[in-house]
Amino acid sequence: MTHLRLPKCLLVLALAPLPGGGFAVAEESPVGVAEDRREEPPRNYGNLRAGASTSGRRPSICLELSPVARLGVEACGTGSGFLHRDPEPEIAHFRANLTLTSWRTRFGWFQPRLSAGFAELQVGEDSSGFDFGGSGPTGVETAGPEAGASLRALLPISSGFEFVGELGFSAAYFSAAPQLIKPQARFQPSASLTFGVGF
Repeated sequence: MTHLRLPKCLLVLALAPLPGGGFAVAEESPVGVAEDRREEPPRNYGNLRAGASTSGRRPSICLELSPVARLGVEACGTGSGFLHRDPEPEIAHFRANLTLTSWRTRFGWFQPRLSAGFAELQVGEDSSGFDFGGSGPTGVETAGPEAGASLRALLPISSGFEFVGELGFSAAYFSAAPQLIKPQARFQPSASLTFGVGF
């Protein structure tokens, strides 16, 4: 007699008699649902990162909040005006990030993202507010639109916390950049690499 062995991962047959005769077939739904949930990326509500950027000589600090799963709002800069008052040239970024997709690797989850917003270019001590299309009251700052793309990595640590890393590229356009006391190019590309912790 030939014996047929079925793998355990196949459907499990529950031979329960029905009222009208016959048998019912049940699937391994609880286990399958649990496995599907484990394949979802961690939900990152916010993160704080620091690293290097071509936008300035000081370390770049980024704070991101995500009220919606695939959409986040972010501010990145050197902290000019509250962490320091050095009159060094820098670009601060204020943007929204859209996560396109997620894929899992042995190093964690990777997420390509697109961003859009505005940036502020300053060549001296920053003052309050943003001047779009102008050079500010002292000729040291101007703001303009910005777009970019990035690749974010999420590595779950424990208890809902994640290690976060992001490699980003962006480009901003400042129409009044040549009017600053230290004239700058209107088109300003930048790149950054930051690491931090989120939850």
